[in-house]
Amino acid sequence: MKILHISDAHLGRAQYGLPEREEDYYNAFREALARGRSADAVLVTGDLFDTRRPPTRAVLRFVEAVEGVGVPIYLIGGNHDFSYVRYRAEAEGCAGGHCHVDTVLKLLDRLRLGRLLCWDSADLGGVWIFGACATPREYASEYRRLLQKAPPGAVLAIHQAIEGVRARYPAEEDDFTMPQSVFQGLSHLHIAAGHIHDHFARHSLGAVWAGSLEMWDVGEFETWDYAGGFEKSQERAPKGAVLIDVSGRAVSLRAVPLPGSRPLYRVRLHVRDAGELQRAVEEAARLFDKPGAVVRVEVWGTLEEGVKTRQLAAYFTKALHVDVADRTSAPQRAVALRGSAMEELWRLLRERLGEGAEVVVKAMEYLREGEREAAYRLVLKALYD
Repeated sequence: MKILHISDAHLGRAQYGLPEREEDYYNAFREALARGRSADAVLVTGDLFDTRRPPTRAVLRFVEAVEGVGVPIYLIGGNHDFSYVRYRAEAEGCAGGHCHVDTVLKLLDRLRLGRLLCWDSADLGGVWIFGACATPREYASEYRRLLQKAPPGAVLAIHQAIEGVRARYPAEEDDFTMPQSVFQGLSHLHIAAGHIHDHFARHSLGAVWAGSLEMWDVGEFETWDYAGGFEKSQERAPKGAVLIDVSGRAVSLRAVPLPGSRPLYRVRLHVRDAGELQRAVEEAARLFDKPGAVVRVEVWGTLEEGVKTRQLAAYFTKALHVDVADRTSAPQRAVALRGSAMEELWRLLRERLGEGAEVVVKAMEYLREGEREAAYRLVLKALYD
């Protein structure tokens, strides 16, 4: 029995608001299905769509992609598939051990386009899959109790991080990171996991993450640093699916890599003065200004004058999208920030938001960088703490 394990497709996500990047996510999902044609079933471990109520075109693209698959598709709900603030009510509805999260996944289940396994199991002909929908860490005890309802020796399908796993995203423990104790002592054959975006990430408890199908944020881009010259500091993050081959009580895994959609560059310019910045950005344009590319330029260092981000972006004429971020510091500008206007702005923010003022400013910075999920998690953590 071969199961194609796909996760975190995030269909409908348009990074930087670009329709071309939204299309990249659809293409990655179709490519993953195509590369798993030998499988007897497809398992999607959460975050099939980017939002709980995805745009109609995202649902239609899913339907188009799965029409010719010819094997059963099993789904579980991820943290993007339901409302965080409504989780308590939805969790209480799962008390009997069966819960269909009220999302578009339920519609797909009713239309038989994919079977939703939310605290439910399916027999794939002697191989059982038990689906556990994404659950906040605060419900760890309830989560473990429901996992114990899985048939002995089943493949557990989860959408969680687990304490101790090393990952690029999420880099730190978040609300959907479960303690290791939740999974210890369970009778399972394999843990097919979602939520972590690193392709083929593993945990000593036997969990393997398929990873997201497309690049999520700049932390996964191919990264180059300039300090008098350019040097690559990070390869682009690998993406793909996992082919699970179950034979009796034995499980073998094979990574199914996906090709990159388009050039995605993070370019960090470490400069000392305006002249060096000029030379660095000109060289960056020669190296990274490619048709269809998405380029994130970050300027680091101490400069007497501010960085004119629009002027720097204008050097790139072929790229699909260029985002320039000023990360420089300047003593003169620091003095200006202590002026009465800035003090009044901070006074108003603190008066209205209290300790939340700094959270709002940081979230706005994340949004500017296109890191919507990081901003979302930061605000939620502040709200629920």
